[in-house]
This record gives sequence, C-alpha cells and structure tokens, in this order.
Amino acid sequence: MTVKTEAPNAAKLATFLKKHTAAGNALRTTCEPAGMDLVELFVHSYLLWQAPSADATAALKRLKSAFIDWNDMRVSLVSDIIDVIGHKHWRAHDRVSRLREAMNGIFRREHKVSLERLRTLMKKDAVSYMDTLPGMVPFVANRVLLVGVDFHSVPLEEFGLQLLVQAGVFPSGMGLVDAANWVTRHVKAEEAREGHGALVAAVDHMWETNPPKLPKTSSKPSELAPPKPVEEARASAKALVEAQLAAERVALMAERAARREEMRREKLALKAKEARDAAKTGAKPTGKPVAKLVVKGGAKPVAKPALKAAAKPVLKLVAKTGAKTVAKKK
Repeated sequence: MTVKTEAPNAAKLATFLKKHTAAGNALRTTCEPAGMDLVELFVHSYLLWQAPSADATAALKRLKSAFIDWNDMRVSLVSDIIDVIGHKHWRAHDRVSRLREAMNGIFRREHKVSLERLRTLMKKDAVSYMDTLPGMVPFVANRVLLVGVDFHSVPLEEFGLQLLVQAGVFPSGMGLVDAANWVTRHVKAEEAREGHGALVAAVDHMWETNPPKLPKTSSKPSELAPPKPVEEARASAKALVEAQLAAERVALMAERAARREEMRREKLALKAKEARDAAKTGAKPTGKPVAKLVVKGGAKPVAKPALKAAAKPVLKLVAKTGAKTVAKKK
C-alpha cells in the first residue's frame, strides 16, 4: 500500500508572496542599500538569519563602528562580537560562532576577507564555494548569491518555512533545503529579489505579532547543515584549497624555470660577445687564461704553456750555477 504525500501548492505560494510584497519592497532600501559590498552583505545575511530585519540592520551598523574592518572582526573573540551586536540578539552565540568560522574559511582561501571572486565564477562553482564554507547556512549562501551576484535563488530560513507551512504552501515536515529549492523553481528569476523581500517582511510580521521563544535545546542539525553532508562539504573545501595551493606551486615552478632560461641566455650572450671580441683582435678564444711574458722590445700576451716553455731554460741555468734569483732593485 502506497502512502500519498501532499504536494506543495504553487497557487498558495503566489498568494502568500503577493500579500507581503509591498512590505518587502519597503525593506529593500534598508536591507539592501546601494554600495554594500559582498562581505558586508555576507555579514548582514548572518545577522538577518532567524532574526528581525531591524535588529540585523542595527547590529550591522554597530559592527562597522566597533571594528576597523572585517578582518579585525574576524580575529576578534566571539564574546567581543556578541557584546557589540547585543546579547539579546536571537541565538547570538550560535550565529557569531558560525559567522567567524565562515570568515576564517574565506581568509584561508583568499588570504584576505573578500568574496569578490564570486563575481568571476559560474553559478555552479559559486554555489559550491558558498556551500562548502565552514559554518555556512543555506539562507546566507542563497542571499549572497541572489543579492550580491544576481544568481537566481530565493533564500528561505526556518521561520519563513514555518510560515509557509502555516499558509498551506508546504505540508508539515517539509525539509528546509527541499522547500528552498522548490520555492526557487516556482519564482521567476526576475521576481526572486521581490519574493525574498516578501519572505523577510512576513518573518518581520511574525516577530512583531507572535515572537518565538528560544528553545531549551538547539535546532536539529539537519535544519542548520549546509545542503551537502558535513563530511562531503569539508572534503570539497579541502579539495578546493589543495587545488589553489597546487596552482600556486605550478606558477612558482614556471617562474623559476623562466629565471633559469633567462640566466642561460645571458651566459650564451656573454660567450658570443667574447667570441666577437676575440675575432676582432685576431686571437682564438681558447677559454684558457692569458699571461704576459716580458721580453725585450715590450710585453706580448702569450698563453700559459708558452710561458712555461720560455721559463724552462732559466730554471736549468739556475740549477747548474747554483745562483739565487733576487728581485731587481729600481
């Protein structure tokens, strides 16, 4: 006997988004201001995850005032960052720990806190880059890809899913990743940011009318895990870092080979110059040192073997007479 499962309702999704579109559009100016770089968007997305947009925007402003730059925040203690955003921020320790872990993952890949490489990647590679960062959550990854690099995606967090279940869009027990993928497929690319704003506005309304209570135990790991299993995500991240290191090694070896080739060419050029100079003077470049033999009428350059041959009679003469050679005084 097969059990019939309830399918998601696309019509109810459209109705839900239309209801909150106006409020979502009003949030665009505060949640997605002009000039926001990718790292700032990344940090704001972590602050917005499972939290009201007003709290996230205020916390972001305090972080920018408290730290010199994002790298300064990366090397700060979790407790210091929590002191800045406020201990009443929903699940402050969990979100800050994940944020710092992800920022350290970015630093290990880029040697700086920057996400500009996302602009040069294809969507598949950009998704893999974000998903494999340690401490990553689907909402943050999808929001950076949607708002930052304009890839088709609709970020969905746990409270948004809860509201969609209550609205009859999804059956009870729908997984977060499956729900986010389904919503993305049923919202047009040109309407994705508008749909995202509507979901944020709906969650804000929930915080105003019926704020959730912090559970005694943390959320299920499956709700917070990245789209890929942790082991696979870590393996992919490790492979990406190893590929970057291998590329650096190849570049270094190529640079060394180029230097060796340059030195070889310089040696050849020097030998060619010596040969040309020897040809001009009429001497043959033997490669042996040349000494000067002083004779009457001036000094003439002769090779060492000739010098030794000329010195032999003098040595024999000194041996026969027993005379001592002394330096000639001026």
